[in-house]
Formats: sequence, C-alpha cells, structure tokens
Amino acid sequence: MAQPTSSDSHKMALADDLLELARARTAANSTPLPLLEPPASNLVFRPETFFLGLTEGAGVVHDLFGRQVRRCRITTRGALLAGRATLQLEEEFVYDDGQVDVWRWVMSPSRNGRYVVAEARAGAGISGEVRSGDYQLAFRRPVGRAAGAFAPRFSTRFTLLSPDLALKRAKVSLFGAPLGRLLAFHRRVDV
Repeated sequence: MAQPTSSDSHKMALADDLLELARARTAANSTPLPLLEPPASNLVFRPETFFLGLTEGAGVVHDLFGRQVRRCRITTRGALLAGRATLQLEEEFVYDDGQVDVWRWVMSPSRNGRYVVAEARAGAGISGEVRSGDYQLAFRRPVGRAAGAFAPRFSTRFTLLSPDLALKRAKVSLFGAPLGRLLAFHRRVDV
C-alpha cells in the first residue's frame, strides 16, 4: 500500500480547512439557503379540476433496469358529466414507435379526499385519493394478452407543480416485481 506523501498531507489539510470554514458559515447562518424556492404548500392535485378541458404533455417509459425504451406524447380531454360532479376523461398516449393507447376514465370525488374511479379496460372499483397534496391511485389493467391475474398493476401519482402543470409517475409491476415506469408531465391548455 502506498504511503501518503507530503503533497497528499497538504491537500488533506486544505480540505480540513475548507470543511471548518463551511461549518463556521453554517453555524453563523443556521438556515442554509435552498437551491430552489420551496413549492407553495397550497398546491393540491384535484383531477376533477386539473383535467377539465385539454391537457398536453410528454413522457418517457423505462424498463425494469431503468433504461429508456420509448417516449410518448400525451393528450387528455375531460368534461363534467351533465348534472353530476363526475369527470369523464380520455387520455391518449402516442408513442414514438407509432403505437397509440387510449385510456377512458370516469372519476367522481367522494369523502375525505377519496375518489371513485373506473377505466374502460381496468374496470370499476378503483379507488383514488389525495395524500399530502398528491393524487394517487393503484389498479390492475390488462395489457396485450396479460389479463386477469396476470394483468400488471399500475401505481400512479400526480403532483401539481403549478396550477397548470403536473408531474405524473407511474410504476408497473406484476406479482410485486417491477416491470417498468413512466415519468411524464401534463400541462393544461384550456386554463
């Protein structure tokens, strides 16, 4: 094993001096400056509000190893059903490989930040909820031949970044084993 040289000792002493200077500055300034301004705490994602009208966005799909496998454009169109507080939403994914996937949702607010949700292929009985300002839902949805017990599970979370911009994270798994994930954003066009 190589022995430290006087040059290495000098570099270590300089590093110690820099650490001590940083500690002194932190002690004098007990609250360090944030890299970014903290988000407004009053931002709560409400699907029945955010998805009214048109949204456009984009996303990236990663496989279970984190490799990017495809990109997509996302468009949603939402409207309240007449006489009810129920949102009807069509979500279209157009992938860079030419595949088009359309998800048709119906969701209605319930009590305590909960939602009753259905999707055309996933079926009824989906439960969504707002937790810590984010809208979350989990469900099984058939994909290709994978149906029934073999339908993958989707765990989706929407975070409102500003009144007209939301981040969407979706994890896909089968029997608890991860298959992939989608990271996307939606921006309201009709505001």
